Amino acid sequence: MKKQLLFFGLFGCGVAFGQQNSSYGTLNFTTLTTSGDEIFRFQPGYISQLQNGSTFGTTSGNRWLSFGQVTQGGQTFYGQRFQYDGRALVTGYTNNSPSNPRIEWIHSGGASAGNLEFRVASSFTGGASDLVASMTPEGNTYFGTNNSLFTPLSPRVGISYNGRAGLEVISDGVLTVTDPYGIRIVLSHNSNVAKGLESSVSVGETSIAVQGKAEGVANSFGVFGITSTTTQFGAAIYGLLPSPGPNLWAGYFDGDVFTTGFYLPSDAKLKENITTETNILDRISLLNPVSYHYKKMDGQNLPQGTQHGFISQEMAEVFPELTRDITKPVFDKDGKIVSELSFKAINYVGMISLLTEAVKELNVELTAVRQDLDEYKANEVVRTQLFQNPNVIIGYSIEQNVPNPFDDRTSIRFQLAPGVETATLSIFNLNGAFVRDYALEGNSGEVEILASEIGKGMFIYSLNQNGQEIISRRMMVK
Repeated sequence: MKKQLLFFGLFGCGVAFGQQNSSYGTLNFTTLTTSGDEIFRFQPGYISQLQNGSTFGTTSGNRWLSFGQVTQGGQTFYGQRFQYDGRALVTGYTNNSPSNPRIEWIHSGGASAGNLEFRVASSFTGGASDLVASMTPEGNTYFGTNNSLFTPLSPRVGISYNGRAGLEVISDGVLTVTDPYGIRIVLSHNSNVAKGLESSVSVGETSIAVQGKAEGVANSFGVFGITSTTTQFGAAIYGLLPSPGPNLWAGYFDGDVFTTGFYLPSDAKLKENITTETNILDRISLLNPVSYHYKKMDGQNLPQGTQHGFISQEMAEVFPELTRDITKPVFDKDGKIVSELSFKAINYVGMISLLTEAVKELNVELTAVRQDLDEYKANEVVRTQLFQNPNVIIGYSIEQNVPNPFDDRTSIRFQLAPGVETATLSIFNLNGAFVRDYALEGNSGEVEILASEIGKGMFIYSLNQNGQEIISRRMMVK
């Protein structure tokens, strides 16, 4: 099938095309004028010349050229055509789009078609020239001197270069249009994966695939990403680190970072060797929280003002897994590395679970202290009463409950003063609130306490006779 790159069928093929003004036919021209520089004038039509072959055809072996105006295929063309062995180059205008001059390359396709080349030369007599652009039979257009770079990629438009910049878009002056674009890419597709822009830079000391710099009066964004809200997974900016390394990062921000949400992977199915944190409080107590100011350093945009945190070297002695050594490059204004900076950093997010465990351990200790204090306060009341009535305990006794602590039931042995046959065993919680009374019968005996009757926790039980607390002890229900 014939391949036409710019437009179709400006000059038809056939013998009649070249016979109108052939050198062995009748020549139609006007007389020589007598004014100006004009020396010869043809009547309207076209001039043709047969270089090779017997007809003005379009197959191999037919070589001819024509100049002038031709009506063919429902349109009128004015220009020139060069036919060479099944290929043609046409330049000029057509009445279908008279305001747009064009260059048309006509060929039958395949390797024999070759490439349409654009060349420049510095000599009128020499044969050497430089290739600056070429167009393939498939319609791909390459700009540059080395089109082999694109094999086998075959992009629709490719740019190769031997200098510093492969493509520069420079606005000479201030643009006055609304929302100008240096480069705009609009791509609609039905394939599985499509990329509006792909940049790959390799080899050399430093490779930067994409560098953005914005300088606005009100707002500046070096990189601005937007993603669809209806997609299954979307990320306005996605950084991928194929494998972790000691100084590799999927994202590195040299300066303050603000986010309206922050998440880290924490699903159990992503983890192994899970161990409950224990005995953290003692290690936490070894840390030394400090306030400080960052130094102003070249190549490091550190926050200003008073900061609160830890010293990495001290953290490394207690929790070395929460620290990391970092070496970052220092760039100049053109993006060239001029030096490097090494320092230590802390994973403050990792401190959250440690501080949580420390709070839990501290809460256990605090609960025990509170229980001891409440018991002390309760017994202090009894001690005060006994001190005020030193003779009241003569002949009375109450033993420690067995077992203690207990989770089902326990027994308490008692002894009353001679002649006393009834008394009361009262149960109180550590806040002094009354829980239950047990009647004591006989001068001595044993009373059974059920956990289901009083509940769980720490309790005070007291021997009472005629409303007077005589002896008190503590018991615990698990």
